[in-house]
Amino acid sequence: MEAYPAPYVQHELPLVYLSGLGEQEDSLDAAPLPRQESGSKVTTSSETCTDERAQQLLRELMKHDGSSRAWNSEALPGPTASLKYRMKPISRTFNLPPRKAAPLPQAPSEEGKSTPPRHTELHSTLSPLSPGSPIYPEGIMTPLWFTKHQHSVPSLVIAFFKVHGNDNAARNEQVQTDINAIRATLGRSGYKTRLSVVLLSDRSILDAPELEEHISAIRRATTMDPKTGLFFMPPMSSSAEIATFVRSLLSTLQPLMVEHYRDLTKHARRKKARGGSASLASSVERGGRSLSASGWNVRYEIKQGVFAEFRQEMDVAERHYSAAIEELCSSEGLLETQPSWSSVWNNARLLCDVVALRVVRCQLWVGQTTGAVISWVNYKARTKDLVDRRGMGCGTYGWFAWEARWAEIMGQLIRRASLPAFQPSDEAVPTSVDLNAICTHLPPEKALATERIAPFEQLHHPGYWFVLAFEATVARRVKALDISEEDRTSPDQTPASAVAQRSRNYDTYLAPFPHEEFPLPLKGGHDHHLSILDRLAGEASQEFDARGQHRSAKRITFELAQELIKATRYSKALDLLVPLWEHASSGDSLWSNLYYPLLQATHECASHASNSEVFLSTAWELLSFEGSQQSQSTKSLTDYIRDQVPSQEKIATKTNASRHLSPVQISLAFAEKETHVGELVGCQLSLCSRSTLGAATLIVSQVDVAFTDGRTVSILHENDTSSASARPMISNLPSIPGSESFASMKADLSLLRSETRLFNFFLGFREANVVRIRDATIHVGNDAFYLQHTFDEDNLMRSRAIHVENQGQAEHYMLPWSDTFSVTVLPKPPKLQMTMHGLHKQYYVDERISLELELMNGEEESISATATVRQTGKSDSPLSIQWNEQDALSGEVAIGKVERDASHKVTINIDAILEPAMQSFEIEVRYSLTSEPDTPLMKVLVTELNISRPFEAKYNFGPLLHTAPWPSYFNLSAQGEEVKAEGLPHRWRLGADLKSNAEDELSIRSADVIVDQVSDSTVCDVAESNFAGIHALRRNETIPVESEFVTRKAALDDRRPMEVELSLVIRWTRKEGTAETTTRLPVPRLQLPNAEPRVLCTVEDDASDEDQVLLQYHLENPSSHFLTFALTMEASDAFAFSGAKYRALSIAPLSRLRLDYRLVVHDRDEDRGHEDQDNGLWVWPVMQVVDSYYQKTLRVHSGGRRVRVDEKRGLAVQVKA
Repeated sequence: MEAYPAPYVQHELPLVYLSGLGEQEDSLDAAPLPRQESGSKVTTSSETCTDERAQQLLRELMKHDGSSRAWNSEALPGPTASLKYRMKPISRTFNLPPRKAAPLPQAPSEEGKSTPPRHTELHSTLSPLSPGSPIYPEGIMTPLWFTKHQHSVPSLVIAFFKVHGNDNAARNEQVQTDINAIRATLGRSGYKTRLSVVLLSDRSILDAPELEEHISAIRRATTMDPKTGLFFMPPMSSSAEIATFVRSLLSTLQPLMVEHYRDLTKHARRKKARGGSASLASSVERGGRSLSASGWNVRYEIKQGVFAEFRQEMDVAERHYSAAIEELCSSEGLLETQPSWSSVWNNARLLCDVVALRVVRCQLWVGQTTGAVISWVNYKARTKDLVDRRGMGCGTYGWFAWEARWAEIMGQLIRRASLPAFQPSDEAVPTSVDLNAICTHLPPEKALATERIAPFEQLHHPGYWFVLAFEATVARRVKALDISEEDRTSPDQTPASAVAQRSRNYDTYLAPFPHEEFPLPLKGGHDHHLSILDRLAGEASQEFDARGQHRSAKRITFELAQELIKATRYSKALDLLVPLWEHASSGDSLWSNLYYPLLQATHECASHASNSEVFLSTAWELLSFEGSQQSQSTKSLTDYIRDQVPSQEKIATKTNASRHLSPVQISLAFAEKETHVGELVGCQLSLCSRSTLGAATLIVSQVDVAFTDGRTVSILHENDTSSASARPMISNLPSIPGSESFASMKADLSLLRSETRLFNFFLGFREANVVRIRDATIHVGNDAFYLQHTFDEDNLMRSRAIHVENQGQAEHYMLPWSDTFSVTVLPKPPKLQMTMHGLHKQYYVDERISLELELMNGEEESISATATVRQTGKSDSPLSIQWNEQDALSGEVAIGKVERDASHKVTINIDAILEPAMQSFEIEVRYSLTSEPDTPLMKVLVTELNISRPFEAKYNFGPLLHTAPWPSYFNLSAQGEEVKAEGLPHRWRLGADLKSNAEDELSIRSADVIVDQVSDSTVCDVAESNFAGIHALRRNETIPVESEFVTRKAALDDRRPMEVELSLVIRWTRKEGTAETTTRLPVPRLQLPNAEPRVLCTVEDDASDEDQVLLQYHLENPSSHFLTFALTMEASDAFAFSGAKYRALSIAPLSRLRLDYRLVVHDRDEDRGHEDQDNGLWVWPVMQVVDSYYQKTLRVHSGGRRVRVDEKRGLAVQVKA
């Protein structure tokens, strides 16, 4: 935008004069209007407010100045409706420009002749109708008109005065006089500038009540509007109060400023409606030249657009500017009616450019981003058509200069608009979130979202437009180079006819003349094209880098360097190319097609700039490319360097394969995936030449291979006198033992084009570790130069095969692993054999474990060993492991010396484990050979123990009849003296089905029930078990275990239930007859009633009649109450009985009764029993016993043998067959 007059492109802001707060020189940023004899001068005599509060007030007012803010509606903080202003602090005396031009002087009339009357209508000093105007008689606009409204005609004057108390009445009267003087001068000036007055006082009205009277007097004397014309500012202590006062003041005065520019708009609209034509006399005086009606329409459309910008109504301004462009380019417009060689045509074209710039700016302001791009593209196409039809065409340097300027203007407008989406991150290195948030282009606005928009019609960030300007400038330079030498000479040395011919052959619109565009010779060697390209490339790179588009930034830098090379500016081009070359890579997608041109250009610039290091490095890389200068030559690299860089000093440089190419590739593969300390492992190093040298041989001076264990192997070049055809492809080099940290060997390292050389050698390692190739380095050089090229592990050539020589030919041998750059070095393998004897597949809870460890020395000599045992795994229960040795301590035992091929045994004891689990322990044997006591060897044996429960039991429990007589209710004391426990005895039975879960066959030697715990005041006696003999129990087999016990309370009157906790104790051994193991199985806690009545049934055979059976029912009442029961014996088809069928019994407390029934079985062939060894018959008598009071039926229990209870059928009695 710098090519256009500054007032044309300046953003319009309401101009506000601040009078009385001091004048700031930096605020006078525009050239004043030409001095006019007429005009209005405002002069006041009041003192200037210069105290600290006034300066703070001025600073707050200047914060609302929008001259340096972004060109968008959100640049000014505060309410949405607030405007931006151009604040201009001025002195007490200032001038306003004249509104009308001075009348033309009248010529004196001759005697006797009458003077025709002259037209006396006056116009603006900048109107095409005023003879003194710079655009008289047929111009449209002048930058001075924009300057007048931007800097000389304010919309508002805010005057600041100090008011005082009674003692300063004269000063207060002076304030009244100055206010009236300002109002009178503004009224005479003809402008509708508003005036507002701010009265400053160092005292408040509360402190000085007389101030209110003075202010009222000033208001009456000046007739100022109390709402918008006169303001009072009391003393304020904080800056926040002053800022609030300023915002309130500007919010109140904003409508006045908007109304000022709205009045100007109305005035321009009225003049446009009148047609704007001058009088006939005026036309005659101008010699027939006058501004056309189309020109007047353009003038007033521009005026209305500018005044709309002052009001910041950008949509309205955009419509007026668009109408002005259409009027200029219409068939009657100046661009179509004026000749293209005239100054009027150039001025109209410049004005059209400015209006189009303002159209784009307005659209960016209101957020029409895609519309702004479309307007930019359309105007460019319209201008191109205009220049093709009426100008010099679009093949001149002038057109490309305009095209570059138009693209740069778009970038500058976007940059000044500061669109939020285009603002880069403040972080030095943007994160992934920041890169996603930064937009490179904006989507179409909602109004155009449904239309088909081309990608280039979407608004891109400024860097895109600077690239377009760069490309147009490159084309401009190409056209400038085509200028003939005759036109490039200075006009002082050229005939006038030739100079006149230049103006008809070249388009110089906003462009230099041919002798200035590309002078002959260049003045001081300066090329302004390169300066423009440098500036545009720098701005584009800055925009691309700020948005993380580093590759685009590098691309434009590379293009700039290419232009510098064309202009033979090699040193400056090299400064740009070296950073690109150092950070570029041929594998990068950006440089995939550009790396060779970049390398070739860097090499050429280094050669011309005498940068020997860069020249050597690039020459080394260029050996990898076909078509380079080296590939076309038969010279060796040494001869080429000496010819191109004749330097007396030795050239030295270092490169890395991560960034730069090498004509020699290195690969190294280990022949084994694993090896051991002290053993040799084969390695194969391959050198592959990718050199493009023709017949020349590439000689590598030295190859270094560094490993991660700190070792380095070097292969030095040794010339081989044999011919290349007789030279073997695979060379075997000496072995390198593990004791050497640096080793060097010699071999022939000369390489022909596309030749591969293989070198075999063996390495030994001293420590166990994973050894990898750290890097490999190629050294090339002689007495003239030295080059070192380093390959990291990631840049080495990978190969999953090694080559073996077979009958003079190299054959591929594929390795069965992928990582051939590493070898795992294992510790020296121990030859000590460890065997665990006595280990079973499964162990059981409560079993003590004893194992025997045997150590067999398989080494070549005797050893001295120490064994350590420790628990492993994640088990919660710890293992108690001991060595069966007297000198064992903390799990460690000294084995001592073991001779060659001898063995040593040691026993391990593990205490019984109480819970089932999977346990494991390891035995670590550390030993050393007698000849190498400082070299420790280790052997580990891990043993797992599966611990499980050997048995599980299912229990059945029931009462039995206790045959001892109960104590008498009427003679308790006598009975109580005979026994210690006075409670009633209760007999119980506990049956268990013992099942084996063991994998092995176990021998059960005994199974007893023991008492673990009983409730208070309870006695429990367990009868001796009848389990006899040894029973072999296999897996899932079951054996019954029966036991009885008797309980009684200590006191007869204790009615609380009894709680008994029992355990089943099983003593067993393994089948082999090992040590006996005791296993306890807990019995679920038993809740035994003590005071509840119960019915027990027993059976006896009748001695008098063997066909009868005596059935006895025992009714027990252990309570302290009399109980009455109703008994009913139900008849059955299976037997007959003798006894009462229905009966009622009353039982005294603490007593027991027995009822006898004789049964005779009808048919002994039915219901033959199969559950008892007596093989008897089972009958099912039904006896109902009901408590008469509670109506509760008592269950009949089995009281002894030959009686059982079934859950479904009830009580069963066995009758002998």
